[in-house]
Amino acid sequence: MRVKVLAGLELGLVLILLTGVLSLGQGVVINEVAWAGTAASPSDEWIELYNVSDTAVDLTGWTLSFGGTVIDLGSGARTVIPPGGYFLLERSDDVTISDIAADLIYKGTLPNSGTVIELIDPSGEVVDTANSGCEEGWFAGVAAGAYASMERIDPTGPDVPENWGTNDGIHRVGTDTDGNPINGTPKAKNSTTIAYETVPRVQVIAPAEEGEVISGLYLISWAAHDPDGDDSGLKIDIYFSPDGGRNWELIAAGLANGGSYAWDTTGVENGENYVLKVVATDPNALSGEGNSSIFTVSNPG
Repeated sequence: MRVKVLAGLELGLVLILLTGVLSLGQGVVINEVAWAGTAASPSDEWIELYNVSDTAVDLTGWTLSFGGTVIDLGSGARTVIPPGGYFLLERSDDVTISDIAADLIYKGTLPNSGTVIELIDPSGEVVDTANSGCEEGWFAGVAAGAYASMERIDPTGPDVPENWGTNDGIHRVGTDTDGNPINGTPKAKNSTTIAYETVPRVQVIAPAEEGEVISGLYLISWAAHDPDGDDSGLKIDIYFSPDGGRNWELIAAGLANGGSYAWDTTGVENGENYVLKVVATDPNALSGEGNSSIFTVSNPG
């Protein structure tokens, strides 16, 4: 996201003092997209904006654009997003999410085949996007069946596939027009963000190269981080799969988060489709995992 700078410190101070908001605000992002609709109707689409900054933002003069649709964000009864606040757009009417009031009703369709959504400030600058670069479909979200929304993982992060995820069906907010729970988090923290802020993250460092050949005593290496705790409190379990990840067998359990473990590969059959999985569990029983690339085990017969 590019940050817009006001021309002149005095002008910026006057605007803040007079309005209490930054009219050419920074830090508003497209945070959630329910392109699939809801269980009540696939036409019940909605979009959520989020103000990641510590300054209120006035959306007067801002637009949200996708395909041939242009939405005037300043046309609703509410135009200001407070710091850390949300702005909910519902398609066609205010019963898409029956128990949460929309900030703006819009006309337009988010195609299941995918599109790029652009957030544009009053100067015409594109300050954020969603699904940019996706040539077919959406980065995340599920249509028929779950009707789960596409959620930004790190609200301050870029619009890339790795920073979008599908609502987990556990952390949910709101009900649709038929009273079904929404598989999304309108006007609330995304389920993917909750996971990002709490679930341990694991990267397998070795083996790393696709097709790497290992044998004998091999040093498995990893990096595990607890985003809301002490990394040293993580417990590590290591698994191997001889068939590309379809089936798993335990190598070691309950290890300290030391970053490495010596694995005696002579105890497994030779093969070319091995994968390692390292699982880190925090004191709250939250677990995250990371997988290695596919590698070969080749020991003398």
